[in-house]
Amino acid sequence: MQVGDLVKHFLTEQIGVIVFISQHNGLPIRVLWTTQGDSLFGPGNKEWCGENQLDLLTTA
Repeated sequence: MQVGDLVKHFLTEQIGVIVFISQHNGLPIRVLWTTQGDSLFGPGNKEWCGENQLDLLTTA
């Protein structure tokens, strides 16, 4: 995965764009959500995620 890739969260089915990838362990991928899915947080929110929480839809 890389910055600009389109991803979907496996649990909430939110769709978003990777905006930053950190070198830290844990949750290194920062995603800008473009849809709400089953989440309480709507479009425009950013969240730190792990690679195992995301399904890659397209590559940048």
